[in-house]
Amino acid sequence: MRVNKTLDSSMSAVPENSDAARIHPNAKGLPAVTPPSGRFIAQLFLVPGLIVLVAVLLLMAFSYTLSSGNTPERFLDQLDSTNADIRWRAASDLAQVLKRAEGVQLKANTKFALDLAQRLRSAMDELTAEEKKTQEKADALSAENEKKAAWRKLQGQRDHVMFLAASLGDFHVPVGVPLLSEIVLREEGPDVKATTQRRRQALWALANLGENVKGFAKLSAEQRAAALAELTKEAEGDSGRAAWARTALYYLDPKPSTPDADVVQVDRVLAQAAKADDRFLREQVAVALNFWDGPLVEPTLLLLSRDDGHGTVLRLDDENDLKRP
Repeated sequence: MRVNKTLDSSMSAVPENSDAARIHPNAKGLPAVTPPSGRFIAQLFLVPGLIVLVAVLLLMAFSYTLSSGNTPERFLDQLDSTNADIRWRAASDLAQVLKRAEGVQLKANTKFALDLAQRLRSAMDELTAEEKKTQEKADALSAENEKKAAWRKLQGQRDHVMFLAASLGDFHVPVGVPLLSEIVLREEGPDVKATTQRRRQALWALANLGENVKGFAKLSAEQRAAALAELTKEAEGDSGRAAWARTALYYLDPKPSTPDADVVQVDRVLAQAAKADDRFLREQVAVALNFWDGPLVEPTLLLLSRDDGHGTVLRLDDENDLKRP
């Protein structure tokens, strides 16, 4: 008995990885190693994979919902809203969507571009009338802070006009040329700072439009044919919308043609803007000439190459807006 007890006590102290531990059935140590079951493997790999798959599907569904909501009808409906904030946000969203890959179909939509041009026309007319009223009201005020407060009330309308103008510069069909040119060439205004800012941004949009017009040739044959057919249909008549369509046809139709009297030729617009008193605007003209063609492009570039820096610099972020040399 003493021998057995001694043997048991000695075996209990034997390491598990020793030969004695493997031989003695009562030796203490780690539990037996068993191979992983199929259920365990499924939990280890399949469950996380399903979680990732569901997350991807949800993200794709969310993206599809957003993209499917960016339709011409939705944008036009919001732009026609009686709520000024909704109109402004719609114009802001549109200007951003057109710059993304999902906006390709919108950029080639002729009818949508013309509908936007009509809304820009209305917004410009409304803003001009409001600025005139505000000028009369500001002239009757004596305090400078009251005058600034009166002008600040128009900021929403001004942003709306600028976002619409920027949107027309992102289309492949240049129906926005006449309206953008009108803004660029409008030198007079009751608020010099706001007028100058609109001119500069409209000229930038005009340059951007020249680059996007080149992308018209990269569209599919069906898209090009549909756009030209729609423009030809819209060009009939003597309305402003018809004139915008004729201007677009002048730049998109591959057939050589003599422009109608109401067709706005960008090289002439830029040649006139190159004589502006605003030095920064003249610099923008030099950039815009890279994206448009016409008989006055080269002479205008030569004129700007000899620019002596005359005129006015208007700093839009400065209280002392006008800086004269």
